[in-house]
Amino acid sequence: MITRRNLLCTSGALLATTLAGCAATPASVESTGAADDIIALPSGKIRGSVRNGIRVFRNVPFGANPYTPERRFRHSVPPEPWTGVRDCTKPGAIPLQPDRNGPGMIGGGDALVLNLWAPAGGKDLPVMVWIPGGGSTNCDNNDLRFDGTRFAEDGVVLVTLNYRVNVDGFLKLEDGDANCGLSDMILGLKWVHDNIALFGGDPNRVTVFGQSAGGTHTTSLIASPKTKGLFSQAIIQSPSAVAQWRNEADARKAAKRLADFLGVPPTRAGFASLTNDELVAFKKLVGQLSKDPDWSLFSQGNTALFKPYVDHDILQDRPVDAIRAGAAAGIRVISGCTKEEWRNYVVPNGAIDRIGYDAVKMLTASLGLPSSIAEDYRAAGHGRTTGEVFTRMQGDLIFRMPCNRLLESLAISGTPVWAYSFEWESPVTGKTGQKRGAAHSSDVSFVFDTIAAPTAVAINGADAPQALADAMHGAWVRFAKTGNPGWEPFDLECRATRRFADEVSTVLDPWAFERKTLIVP
Repeated sequence: MITRRNLLCTSGALLATTLAGCAATPASVESTGAADDIIALPSGKIRGSVRNGIRVFRNVPFGANPYTPERRFRHSVPPEPWTGVRDCTKPGAIPLQPDRNGPGMIGGGDALVLNLWAPAGGKDLPVMVWIPGGGSTNCDNNDLRFDGTRFAEDGVVLVTLNYRVNVDGFLKLEDGDANCGLSDMILGLKWVHDNIALFGGDPNRVTVFGQSAGGTHTTSLIASPKTKGLFSQAIIQSPSAVAQWRNEADARKAAKRLADFLGVPPTRAGFASLTNDELVAFKKLVGQLSKDPDWSLFSQGNTALFKPYVDHDILQDRPVDAIRAGAAAGIRVISGCTKEEWRNYVVPNGAIDRIGYDAVKMLTASLGLPSSIAEDYRAAGHGRTTGEVFTRMQGDLIFRMPCNRLLESLAISGTPVWAYSFEWESPVTGKTGQKRGAAHSSDVSFVFDTIAAPTAVAINGADAPQALADAMHGAWVRFAKTGNPGWEPFDLECRATRRFADEVSTVLDPWAFERKTLIVP
């Protein structure tokens, strides 16, 4: 039987790869009793809380306000010093982004902040830094699924970062800095390296991990020359082709397209002149692009206006190509995805039951594939209806195959890498009664062991299996501590993959059908 204790206590028998040594303490700690901690950082003092042996700090600045006129569309810089003691016991701001529950924009201001959980009295502990997803359009490190209490209880210092998204994070303006969102993540990692010893963490034992766009950004961080020495391990969950990297010319084209749509020049001043109500109109353009053959949703995700691009500074080359050439040297990696990623986008709204064969033909034609592969999918048991078959194909094209290419690139480069597939099926139903299944984002609350959080229950229901959370969370903790998650590494011959489902097991080459069927010319 899987239990938290036997999962975590076996880690000592595994291959340990952690690095010795710890940076000098950057500042001092003042303990103010059971409820509070006051820490003197280089930029000023912060107050956190201690509850049940866990130290918690929220809304800790690692960067200056990036939305001021002089800093907007520029690479992030450290925070300005403050006097007194900053209260870091409550959630902070989120980056400027469209409201998921309304028509306008929310967030902005002092949004380059992090949340942190650490066991009281810890020293030289492994550190994990979470990069939230959100399609490079949204980002919120305060989501209750990302609560780090369980990691701290298991001896890990857990950090969650905010970063700029959409226009401010990933638009190539004529006079703006490149990849500002990535610059935020790099600044956050530098803050961790310089200050984490104060919270009991070891700056030489940092694992970066993220999901969806956060997973794709983690791939960028691995490939970037700007991050060397800031982390030694990474976990990449559901990296998305929609967030794949542009070249600089295509990035300029995307910015020009949006600027023309909004009626401003593609410059810092042009976009700064827009009110939030005017800026949020970019959502309408995304809707239009999904019907535009030149920007088709089915053409490797080209409707994504906001995504990292090769700028020859933060990114010297497409990250997958850089990794294949050896950019991940010295990094250990886990990567994987869920079984049916695309159900996240078509089950809740009932669209899965409205998808017809025309969508299949458009999808396959845009990739130069025969539409007959839909019947191959059906025969392989990958869907009964046309909508189900399309959904499985789309998820494989947008998530599973990019993940497979990443795994292959890592293996070819000699990087130690482990593969997983999340296959537990959520019983939560959409408008037409279809189950959500093993959809995009279903795995996140299992990784954090936060399956009871309201935002997790909305995705997976109230009865998500604790044993599976113990298994997946335990593997991530074990990897952070030892550099080995507890199953066989991935290689091009056997393709060992950990399957997280009602039963947890290691299988060989579980994506063979998809690899052989979805061969894009």
